[in-house]
Parts: sequence; structure tokens; C-alpha cells
Amino acid sequence: MQKIQSVTLLILGLLLILSSFEACNDNFEDYSRDPQDCLAFSTDTLSFDTVLTTVNSPVKAFMVYNPNKKPLLISSIDLAEGESSNFKINVDGFAGSTFKDIEIRANDSIYILVSTKPVETGQAIPTLFKDYVVFVTNSVQQKVVLQASGQDVYKYQSLVLDTDTTLSNFKPFLIYDSLVINEGVTAEILEGTTFYMGTNAQVIVHGTLKIKGTIEKPVTFRGSRTDYMLIYPYDLIPGQWGGIRFDSLSYDNEFENMHIRNGKFGMEFKASDPSKEKIKMKNVVLTNVSGTLIRSINCNIVAENCEFSNAKDRLLALAGGKHKFIHCTIANYYPRLSSEAGWGIGNNETIYLTDEILYDWESSEHYPVLGFEVSNSIIAGNMPASEISIDLKESPSEPLNFLNCIFTNKQSDNSYIHFADCVFDVKADSLFNKVDCRNEKREFWPVFDFGLLEKSPARNVANLEISKLIPLDIKGINRLEDGLPDIGAYEFVVESEENKK
Repeated sequence: MQKIQSVTLLILGLLLILSSFEACNDNFEDYSRDPQDCLAFSTDTLSFDTVLTTVNSPVKAFMVYNPNKKPLLISSIDLAEGESSNFKINVDGFAGSTFKDIEIRANDSIYILVSTKPVETGQAIPTLFKDYVVFVTNSVQQKVVLQASGQDVYKYQSLVLDTDTTLSNFKPFLIYDSLVINEGVTAEILEGTTFYMGTNAQVIVHGTLKIKGTIEKPVTFRGSRTDYMLIYPYDLIPGQWGGIRFDSLSYDNEFENMHIRNGKFGMEFKASDPSKEKIKMKNVVLTNVSGTLIRSINCNIVAENCEFSNAKDRLLALAGGKHKFIHCTIANYYPRLSSEAGWGIGNNETIYLTDEILYDWESSEHYPVLGFEVSNSIIAGNMPASEISIDLKESPSEPLNFLNCIFTNKQSDNSYIHFADCVFDVKADSLFNKVDCRNEKREFWPVFDFGLLEKSPARNVANLEISKLIPLDIKGINRLEDGLPDIGAYEFVVESEENKK
């Protein structure tokens, strides 16, 4: 009998201990029933930037808080459109569209993870999708808005053109691997077409590529990611895709009104016959690459009204051949950071011209410089290495000409370079609207503006006769209107009060 009493006491003692543990559990089941005790949210609207339809978006999140002194039991968490929603949510580690009886301790929180994969709409322009995450607590309903712009695309793993083709500009292209234009084929890309290029995607031109953009509707090549790395849009980060390569037998390429950005490199041209025009560029913005912007071997290249800017290595690495740059802005202010986001330390070099390509320590090939002219152009950077670098083993058949140009570095003393009406050693921050990679709060924000400052030394000093050959600037502004054209791709215009707002 005494043993039974002892066992009974032991059981009672264990029950008392367990009940005391429950009592220490913050009264978790002692939920508030007060309708005034509501949830709070880290945002009332969770927005995605443009998301390519049929492609999974990155995951975003918002937090649900219980700011009250008692625990809350959320009766339900639902996507308003249920299983048909363009959004997916994950609550407390579980995916679904409907959740029941979710507990939140007093002064605690939970995460709601959200992703989207918009369906195709058949529309050319982005379509806004919306849904709501609906919370019901103590019969009180609260909502968080979910919204995203879905953009239909032509999606290709690899797009190989075997016949002459005009690519539709009805909606953008998403290329995961490469766009290849075979030998003997001419591809034409119409105004307003955008190409979203996958991580290792390239444009490989064996034939001929003709870009037919307009100032109002340029053709754009950019990386495919539309989300963020940390706080930075991937569209600002270099190295997002490959670049554009031209084979030796590719000639008569034409790029007009085109934006190319954020590649591992910009354009690469294999050794060619310089008696044939390799490419003519007009109103092209080529910017922000993690390698070299343009590399060419023995090519014939003409560029008018172009902005070549911001490369970790050189902007223009040219070997032999013939090159002409008229009214161009050649500016390297690439952010010199060792680890932040996708940037890294570079020397911000601008122009490198040579007549010899070294293949290894024992072999090289000579490519004579047959002509080189830079006129009414800016060659600028914020480092000593931003000066032009000429490395010729043989003197060229005719002088290398720089006419009415602005330099941020001192004049080169090479005897075979001819400078006429050029200005040297101007301050690196005196030319352009914005070359500091910081925002107003001095936070790193790599957005640049190579339009001219009102007091820029490039104002009103271009050669008028050369400007008459290209009377409109890269934005379509008449540079001849006041009879005093500006140097570079951009003519200064006084910003209207309406635009300032």
C-alpha cells in the first residue's frame, strides 16, 4: 500500500512539474480575443519589378508582427485568388494558398515568403498583376497587396539564324544561351526591341547585323535579371551576360540608336580586312562591363555620336586597322571597389592602340595602323591610367589625329600623334553631370550621367565644320542651333523647370 502511495505521489509530482512548464510557456494558448489587437506588417504592398512571364521570380518577403501583450491566433491566411493566383506564398515554412490557425507569440513575428510566375498575356507591353494576402484574426480582416508587372517574351535557349531575318519587335527576347547569325545571313533588329540575355549568353555574328533603333525607341541588350543584388538592381551591375562577338568574315554591320550594358565585355572583333567596313555605329551607348568595352584586331570601325563608358579594363583596345570616332564621349569612371556587389578594382583606362598582338612569349602578329582619327570627342577618366596609351612597334604611314578633343590627362609626347585644338588636363569632375558613384546620402549608387555640365570645358568649342557632318547629338538635339556646338556625344541643353520637377 505504501508503494502505491509513493507511485501516486511521484505521478502527481510529475504532473505538477509539467504543468509548471506549461505555465512558463508565455501563456501561448492564452490568445487575445480582443478585435482591437490586430496584426502589423512590414509593408502594406509587396511589389516586384518587371517579371518575365513563364519565368520564376526571385523570392521576396514581408513580416507579420504581433505587437500586442498576448499571443494571437490567426484564423486564416489566404491568397485572395487562391490556386489561380499568379503568386505563391510560404507561411512558417509551408507553401500553399490557404493556411489555418497560425500562432504568433506576443511581440513576435513570422515571415511570409512570396514569389511569382506570371502567365503569358499575349500583350506587347507589361501587364500589372495583383493579388492580396488576406489575414483574419478575431474576425478582423487585414490585407497585404501583392503586385508585379509581367512582360511577355519570345523565349529561346539558343536562337540561330540561317536565313535573312527581321526580328519582330512585338515583345522582348529572352535568350538563355546565344543569338547566332550565321555566315552569309543578314539579321535586322527593329526599333524598340529589347533582348534579355542569360548569364553566359552572347551575340555571335558570323554574317551581318543591322540594328535599326530610333532615338525614342532604341534597341537594348541587357542582362535577364530584373531583381536586386542586395539593394542594387541587377541592371546596374556589370558582368550579367557575355557580349557581342564579330567573326573575321562579318562586315557591313550597322548599329544605330542602341543601348548595350552590363556585360562581361562589350564588343569583340576578330582580325579582318581593314579595307572593308566592319561596323558603323551611330547613337550607341555601350557601358558598364566587367572586362574590356571594345576590343578589335585589324578592323575598320566608324563611330558617331556614341557613348563608350565605364569598363573595369580598357574602353577601347584597338590593334591595327582603321578607326574613326566623331563626336564621341569616351569616359571611364568605373567604380573602383574590391568587393561590393559586382564591381572590382580597375585602372579606368580609356584608349589603347597597338600594332602588335602577342599570342605567347615567342609569337606575335603585326597589324599596321592604317588610319586613326578622333574628333570633337571627350577622352576622360578619374585615374592617371585614363590617358591614351599608344604602343606602336612601327611608325604609322600617317599621323594619328586628335582634333578638337578634351582630355583629363596631360598631352602625350609621341611624335606620330597630331593634336589640333585640343584641351588637356581638365578636372575629371568638371565635365559631366554625374560621375560620382554616390547618391545624395553619400551611399554607393553607381548611376552616371555623361551629359555636360553648364560650365563644362567641352561647351561651345567643337569644330563647326566637323559638327555640320553630324548636326544632331545622341539625343536628337540640334548642336548647330546656337552656332557653337559642344564636344562629345551630348549637346548641352538648359533643363526646363517642368523637367526638373
